Amino acid sequence: MARDRSTAEHLMEVLHDRGVRVAYGVHGANIEDMYAAAQAVGICPVVAKHEFAAGAMADGTTRVTGRPGVVMTTSGGGAMNVVPALAEAYDSRVPVLALIGSAPTGLVGRGAFQDMLNPPDTIDLVALMAAVSGSCAVVSSPETMAAALATAWHTLDRGLPAVLIVPKDVQAAPMAPGTPAHPDVPPEKYATSPDDLLDALAERLAATATVPGRVCLWVGEQASWERLGTQIGELAETVGATTVASPGGRDVGTPDDGFAGVTGVMGHPSAHVAIHRAEMVIAIGCRMSITDRAGLDDALHSTDLTSIGRHGARFDACAQIVTDDLEHTIRMLTKLVGTKMSRSPGIPAVVVERLQVPHAHSSRPDSQAVIETIGAHLPPTCAVFADAGNAGAAALHHLPFSPEQRFTVALGMGGMGHAIASGVGNAVRCAVVDDRTRSIVIAGDGAFFMHGMEMHTAIEHDAPLTLIVLNNDAHGMCVTRDRLYFPEFPTVNRFRPSAIAAGLDAMFPGLVVRHAANVIELGKSCAELFASDGPNCLVIDVDPEELPPFAPFL
Repeated sequence: MARDRSTAEHLMEVLHDRGVRVAYGVHGANIEDMYAAAQAVGICPVVAKHEFAAGAMADGTTRVTGRPGVVMTTSGGGAMNVVPALAEAYDSRVPVLALIGSAPTGLVGRGAFQDMLNPPDTIDLVALMAAVSGSCAVVSSPETMAAALATAWHTLDRGLPAVLIVPKDVQAAPMAPGTPAHPDVPPEKYATSPDDLLDALAERLAATATVPGRVCLWVGEQASWERLGTQIGELAETVGATTVASPGGRDVGTPDDGFAGVTGVMGHPSAHVAIHRAEMVIAIGCRMSITDRAGLDDALHSTDLTSIGRHGARFDACAQIVTDDLEHTIRMLTKLVGTKMSRSPGIPAVVVERLQVPHAHSSRPDSQAVIETIGAHLPPTCAVFADAGNAGAAALHHLPFSPEQRFTVALGMGGMGHAIASGVGNAVRCAVVDDRTRSIVIAGDGAFFMHGMEMHTAIEHDAPLTLIVLNNDAHGMCVTRDRLYFPEFPTVNRFRPSAIAAGLDAMFPGLVVRHAANVIELGKSCAELFASDGPNCLVIDVDPEELPPFAPFL
């Protein structure tokens, strides 16, 4: 006689039906039923080296695919470790589903190992997770799973992370036959209806767009994740707009489409000029955080500014159109404004202008030369993950622009090492679904020392990943901050030399590792490694004293 499905198996079947093929986490007693259930239904359960990294892996796959990623951890230290990853996902509005296995129900409040459900005697896991997610629920019985899942999916559909805490005994308990997976939940009603506002916006656009460049489209991370480059290009063509991007929207456009570069502290002067010159700015899927808009507040206060997207803007002086279907809204706006204009003024010709950074007198190559060399060898189709600090700033500023070369950067929390785990996660996903698209991580040595051992995870899955480490034996951006802002004190951010390439080569037999001494060797190594299968690593030494393309330092 066939046994009833367990609650864990039911949950994994629902995830599989939703298109989930990989779940990231760290195995343990309180989550082991989920791992077994994942394997039973055809989901690959990935064992990461650290729960933060597992959460970042789920985050990275979400940013690239546009579909929610899944992370699984135990309660106790595992749950605590995943909090920073969920904090990044929450602040950046990345819909990640976190499954937390907790102590058996009958032992809650009785001193159970890793019990976090009996506050104030224990840590309040529900309150902790609620602070870094859009919803958090404890699944107290198999009968409550369907409603908890419905709430979680509703949260994910709103672009926020969701958390389900499932006690171990509930995971193993049988699910009643015929239990519905998705009870009907009324959709959330947005406070504003885009259709009521689009016609007025189209009228203003048509009146403004009489010559090229009077309108500027400012694209952000939502436009990137939803791959709206074509729709935004059609709107730009209709109104003769320049286009600029926040860091998270960097892979939406190309200079051939009137694209003037990236805004913000690591951005391009030409992008700021485009906004200053515009009489009307439309922010599309861009929340206009300080990182996005640094140096632009005066210009934005003096222009006709409208934000369109799923989430409210982080800049008050703008009109807002909140929409649950950004693609439809942009198409409708293009259609409306087209009916009000006799002809398009044409997209203006623009050139991306870069920051002028003083070159350090060093035997090591500077980051601009390094990143430009990497960029010249990128595969036509790939996914680039830029980390924090000097390496991330240089990648954001100097890499070429192409919608086919996906670009992600995690700036919600701004933590080192996120890109390494994020890139590993996406590469593992590609390996699982037999997708040869290469993930390329660009990070500094500080990020490597935080989460570089996730290379072990990539190796275990033969993932198409290249980890590039720009090693300056320092926290380079903090070295500059010390020099500029605290010159009376010696820096604490320079360290003894580390042989990262030799260490990886010795640690992982079979891993191809290259240590480039100059940009010529770097180019040869990039050509070799980017064309290879499986994971590999490239290290190049750079100068800790160089200034990054970071406007506050210049």
